[in-house]
Amino acid sequence: MSQTPPHSPTWDLQNSQLAPVSTDTPFKQGSSTKVPWTTNARCWNFTVNAMGKEMKNHCVGPMPVQEFLEEFLPTLEIPGLLPINFKSGTFNNTVCVKDEVQAYEPFINTMKSFAPALSFVDTSNHPDTKLARSFSFAIKPDISIYADGTSHGCDVSTAEVIVELKWTAIHNAFRDPPLDSMENTSSFVNPTMKGLDTLGQITSYAAAQLGAQYHTHAFSVLIMHNFAHIIRWDREGAIVTRAFDYNKSSHLVDFFHCFSQASPALRGVDT
Repeated sequence: MSQTPPHSPTWDLQNSQLAPVSTDTPFKQGSSTKVPWTTNARCWNFTVNAMGKEMKNHCVGPMPVQEFLEEFLPTLEIPGLLPINFKSGTFNNTVCVKDEVQAYEPFINTMKSFAPALSFVDTSNHPDTKLARSFSFAIKPDISIYADGTSHGCDVSTAEVIVELKWTAIHNAFRDPPLDSMENTSSFVNPTMKGLDTLGQITSYAAAQLGAQYHTHAFSVLIMHNFAHIIRWDREGAIVTRAFDYNKSSHLVDFFHCFSQASPALRGVDT
């Protein structure tokens, strides 16, 4: 039997496309990640903060980034993958700038050389117009990444990976415990107002993406100045890597290099 194409993103977000596969999924019916967009919608900060609070108990991590890559983008399942030449300091032009807005262009220009099959697009000022009536705030990730040649604009229904940048630690959604700590990793979500704002923001992007596409999972990246977290989302929650310095280690470059040549199933397409 042929599969019926997805309905509009609006329908998907408000009905069955984000229906839970288990009772603890953060995308359950009636949750703030699912139906905050009504005629009495709250202000942006309050809405995303509520989404962050809802999501915090559905984040798993921090997972060592090398284990994450080996688990979710295993090189043995990507035939013909060629080695890359990464040197410490590759992203100097990105990390030296004063704020995240100035970082978009140098980050894109550097990263696209490692994944030329992907289009890295600055969408920070270009909200997804298809979702304008579905959300009480604009869906406009800092950088949207496409595999279909899209060169401008934000379209969550075709985006492959979403990247969000923050330039001060106070906005980090996560706080990794020390490597030798026995601290319960359930506390690695940053419980501050700004941290939960960021978590709610990236959750809204993932919910929109999973609601608009036939995907079993999706990836996103949260960049905190010179550090990054890679995140794998599905309808039960998110798996988050430990923060790593992407200007000194090749992990982020490895992620995009592998992702650009991975099969649709590894990328998250429900085949």
